[in-house]
Amino acid sequence: MLWYVLLLTLQVHLMSGSPVSPDPDREMVLAFVVNRHGERTPDADELSLSDQQEKLKNLTHIEGLEALTNTGKQRSFRLGEFIKQRYGIEGYGLLSSIYRQDEIALRSTDKNRTQMTALMAMAALYPPKVEQQWGEGLGKIWQPVPYTAVPLSQDYLRYYSNCKRFKELMAMAKEESVHQEFVQFRDLVTIVKKETGRNFTEDPLLFETLFDLFRSQVSLGLDIPEWAKPLLPKLGEAARLAYRLYFRYDEMKRLGGGVILNDFVKAASDIVAGKQVQKRFRMYSAHDFNIGALMEVTKVLRHEQSLPEYGALFGLEMYRSKCTGEFTVLPIYLAKAGESTAQNLHFTGCEANSHCDWSRFQNNTKEYLLSEREFYNICNIRTEL
Repeated sequence: MLWYVLLLTLQVHLMSGSPVSPDPDREMVLAFVVNRHGERTPDADELSLSDQQEKLKNLTHIEGLEALTNTGKQRSFRLGEFIKQRYGIEGYGLLSSIYRQDEIALRSTDKNRTQMTALMAMAALYPPKVEQQWGEGLGKIWQPVPYTAVPLSQDYLRYYSNCKRFKELMAMAKEESVHQEFVQFRDLVTIVKKETGRNFTEDPLLFETLFDLFRSQVSLGLDIPEWAKPLLPKLGEAARLAYRLYFRYDEMKRLGGGVILNDFVKAASDIVAGKQVQKRFRMYSAHDFNIGALMEVTKVLRHEQSLPEYGALFGLEMYRSKCTGEFTVLPIYLAKAGESTAQNLHFTGCEANSHCDWSRFQNNTKEYLLSEREFYNICNIRTEL
């Protein structure tokens, strides 16, 4: 058994450390990446569905609810290693080997788990070189990197919890889905109501809540309930459909991913115009709904609409051809930092090649562009912006 564990560990290490082989003709000039935080403890809603509440409370009394676990910290560090390998000097060279404030912008939602994920990722990305070492011990291995976070009530990354219009649309989506795609889960609803005391017909999003509870439990070393084991395939399908409710209407997609898309298009347009653009690598330490929303507004083709795992990352990368000067945009997806390699995806309208012509990308996505100020107006959020 030990040899198997060691072999698995080696395979994961090799997979997470696979070198990048850049295309010699293509120079990366811009990258926006959105990641999901690492493994976390359950949140209050998930805990209410558990039959192991006391065990979970005992296991999480130090970190608290919805907080990054030690496994989550490791996952976040692996995320930083991936960023270093792909975007650092050994990869596409978008980032220097030392922290430079004009190269990177880091934003996190105002949640402990996403902030800690950002910090752990940066620790892996920027182990300090001699010129940035600030002391003995810790000063030789850790370089502090700043990030931006705004109150949850004003953050466009938290559109699903602070935007009144989005909540109205979600209520419509739930009502429709209960009478459509969730009809197939009537038998499952009866079982989970008996086991949890909650009526999932009233709120199909509870399927995703329950699925996330099981993920959290497993990451903490607890098994899932016996009653749930034979139902996992069905629960997983119901959770996937619940996740899709966040993107049911085009307006929901625009509210969820339009601001990041708008910022990407603005930066990319400036680069195409020959303007000086700083902070060409921008990272958003956020949530699964942020990954999904950006994939939706960029019209990414995916064969499998699965729930983003802890440590998942979606990236928009812009390249310039050294031969022709042509600009292209490439979508990439990392399913789980440390356990998978990045995959090139395709945009709708650019099925023949992962690299999509910049003009075509711009034209295909313009309907979803949303300025930050417009987001606040639509969502009726008061801000000083």
